[in-house]
Amino acid sequence: MEYSRANTVPYPPRPEPPEGPAPSALELPPNGAYLDIFQSLLEPTSVLQKHGYRFQQLTDAEIHEKRRCTLQQLTKGLKKALLDGDQQATSADMHPRTWPTMLIYYEDGQTDVQPSTVPCRYHSAAVDRTTKCWMCCGEPVSKATPCNGTNVHKMREYRPSELDRLHQIHETPRFHPDRATSVKFAVAIDCEMGTARNGDSELIRLSAIDYLTGEVLINNLVKPDQPMLHLNTKWSGVTWDQMNEAVRKKTTLKGKSGARRLLWKFVGPDTVLVGHSVHNDLKALKLIHPRVVDSYVVEHKIIEEKKAIEAREKKASEAAARRIEEFLPEIAGLADGHESSLTTNSQMVGNSTTATDGVPKKKKAKGTGDLALKTLLKKYLATDIQTKGNKGHDSLEDATAARDLVHWMVMRILQERDDKTI
Repeated sequence: MEYSRANTVPYPPRPEPPEGPAPSALELPPNGAYLDIFQSLLEPTSVLQKHGYRFQQLTDAEIHEKRRCTLQQLTKGLKKALLDGDQQATSADMHPRTWPTMLIYYEDGQTDVQPSTVPCRYHSAAVDRTTKCWMCCGEPVSKATPCNGTNVHKMREYRPSELDRLHQIHETPRFHPDRATSVKFAVAIDCEMGTARNGDSELIRLSAIDYLTGEVLINNLVKPDQPMLHLNTKWSGVTWDQMNEAVRKKTTLKGKSGARRLLWKFVGPDTVLVGHSVHNDLKALKLIHPRVVDSYVVEHKIIEEKKAIEAREKKASEAAARRIEEFLPEIAGLADGHESSLTTNSQMVGNSTTATDGVPKKKKAKGTGDLALKTLLKKYLATDIQTKGNKGHDSLEDATAARDLVHWMVMRILQERDDKTI
């Protein structure tokens, strides 16, 4: 077959077109106050770390803990599964038993057997993609309890540097060969993740837009680095048909490293990343980037400041009440009598509600909490997003929504400042 340049697919691939209206450019005030306020929303790394951000690469020990058993679907934290020799000996003397073990392979070809606190649990057959059930037991994929087990964990054999390639996190580089003049002041991003067969969360889609202009920079599926268990379609919005078609057409990004490289074309060390709970996106991308405006963090800070004000006001009110009791004994006596009456009434109310104490609270659906992006968009911008139900989210819609929410937050601060100067 004759090679035809016309039949080749460019890489990186062009962004997929939006399903709905394309993001629009922001309308900014004529002075520079907007950008000053926008950058004031950047938080120091010490604050971001409290919200799940990480700013150091994984150590060799942490990388080593990412090893997985060949059978067990979810082996999290091998460190927790190991017993030290003294504890094993003591327990074995008191309660003779056969301890589960781990068979571990090393790069030099040697093997080792170590004790484990837990047996290996796994499903012995694959998933039927039609019924979305395990073929070994017929249970749905969402059922967490594996149906088979053994006392021997057989650890996967890893190629040299494979664990590092899969799990190490990377800083945004200062230089990128394709960056040139394409670097942006701020970029809004959102990622979607599926679940690999070993239980790891795996990047499957990346969307990114220019914060100021709304230009769609990236909107592509990502070919997973690992064999997948399921694509979490209910949340990610990505189906197997879409993934297989994109792989066939070669329009996917090549794993997490390919997604990072394309993002780095537009994102330099000084670029501000915008989003909602951006630490989840950075974790999916295996990326370290400290310049972040996170709408979740902004709203959380406002709520915490309001709580602190209310706590101070309550404390001041209680202090004032104590002073009244100290200087006006008569009023204090009346207050005591009234308090006694209130106590009796409150006990009656308490007794009347005891019967409902054991009733569990209704669990909120995922993504519908008070600080969820969907909730905040509806509350502040009267905009509905994520309306497809079980068909999942649209990462481009979510990236745009987070951009619009941050823009609204900046404009709110500007308005509050203007109101104070009047």
